[in-house]
Amino acid sequence: MDHFDEEGKLKIPDKPTIVNELEKRGLECDKNLHVKQVYCPNGHEMIMPDNAKFDGMPGIKLFLKGENKEEIVYISPFLNKRHRTGGDDFGHGDKLEVRCPVCDVKMPVIGPCDCQWNGEYVMLSLDKDPTNRNAVCFCDIWGCPKGDVRLAGEVVAEYIRDYRL
Repeated sequence: MDHFDEEGKLKIPDKPTIVNELEKRGLECDKNLHVKQVYCPNGHEMIMPDNAKFDGMPGIKLFLKGENKEEIVYISPFLNKRHRTGGDDFGHGDKLEVRCPVCDVKMPVIGPCDCQWNGEYVMLSLDKDPTNRNAVCFCDIWGCPKGDVRLAGEVVAEYIRDYRL
């Protein structure tokens, strides 16, 4: 999609064009922006119709391993909303390994979180091809304020802005 016309003027897309672009990238926009599919690095789907629901939408199923506990947890598919089901025995500030509930592969890290616990942003791909960087992420620390699902590109841009020399 070209951002400028032949005269060099910025093209402002209309709402249907924006919604279409979001849907191509695995996002859906009803009232709130949410992911409708996420995949582990091996291509396993982590949003299924029978997952725990958040505002009527199925959540993202994750296998979380803490120091003393491991459990299936569902997190909200809505961007920037930190809701979850399960994980009641994890403590505030616990560092977690985020794994696929199907194949147990560890989710890749895309960068550090600036939280007080030195967490890391864990990436969930929006496509079966995990190398294209079309992804969402969240901090791997239980209870971190940045533990909500965010667009990976926003987190990377924030990191570059805040830590560029």
